[in-house]
Amino acid sequence: MNTPLTTRWLRMRRRRRFPILVAFGVVGILAAAALVAAGRTLEPKDPRSTHHAAAVEGVPGFQGTVTEDPNPARDGAPPIASGPLAGVSRVGVPPLASSRAVSALVDHPLFAQHIGLERVDCALPRWHDDALTAQDFYKAAIGCLDAAWEPTLRGAGLPFRTPRLLAPQQAGSVNSPCAPNVSEIREGSYCATDETILLPFDTVRPLAVGSRRGAQLAVVAREYGHHIQTIIGLTRAYTDKRAALGWNSSAGQEQGRRWELQAGCFSGMFLGTGFDRGDIDEQTWEEAARVNRSAGDRPGEPRGYGTDANAWGWWKWGSDKGDTWECNTWYAAQVNVD
Repeated sequence: MNTPLTTRWLRMRRRRRFPILVAFGVVGILAAAALVAAGRTLEPKDPRSTHHAAAVEGVPGFQGTVTEDPNPARDGAPPIASGPLAGVSRVGVPPLASSRAVSALVDHPLFAQHIGLERVDCALPRWHDDALTAQDFYKAAIGCLDAAWEPTLRGAGLPFRTPRLLAPQQAGSVNSPCAPNVSEIREGSYCATDETILLPFDTVRPLAVGSRRGAQLAVVAREYGHHIQTIIGLTRAYTDKRAALGWNSSAGQEQGRRWELQAGCFSGMFLGTGFDRGDIDEQTWEEAARVNRSAGDRPGEPRGYGTDANAWGWWKWGSDKGDTWECNTWYAAQVNVD
């Protein structure tokens, strides 16, 4: 049984219905032309042929195995886009306006070429065990993420705007359109309706035990990944497709895992590209990696996050590659988003 898309909640933790909290403008821009212009056509291959390979030439994304050792992309990541990927016109079709969201998944222009993030020397305040200093940490982290992602999106002809932040003492005190369901979140959440990252101190605090800053930064970067998906049109396309498939059907839940795993890949991109810059040192990376090794589905939850192996694999792949093309979970074989 499925409720209309406009009344569905994006972040499900238990098998129940929630009101969705997404408000989008009408975009509907065709993205396939950008892929043609980039000289790349995506034709899905047999999933069985890619599961055990670490990488396959010309096939994007995590394909079943990653190394456990740190191998962050650093300056080996590709540069930001040298020209717009969105708004590329087809022959005989007037050019599309730049800096507009593109409602697409596998053919989204962000995945048309190998592009990376701006290199940022991220300075982060010391983490203390209280809600007030936690907010200072989150604001600094979002500032670093803005500095990394804005040139990437604007260079690709896609829109950019910074997210809002809500970081109260307790999840129950959040004043947000998403407030009715914040008790269902994990450590953090993202409210697409008002483009807000939600980081209640009481849900993040357990994750911070034994972490100087890395685990906390990984959570912020993951929710920021959902913000990127939302402002460039991916979330719109995802919710449309999931609703058409049946929100709680097995096919619908698979789309949810692709959405979540992509946010994890974007988080890994940021940590891997920023490795050894500013305060993102090896210890910070290791702390972030630790929480992502167990970021998959939990007992009693719907299949919304993927197995631990796949959640870790996509985060690590993003860290190793630092490449938006490699975070195209919509192209991945089903076994790699299980």
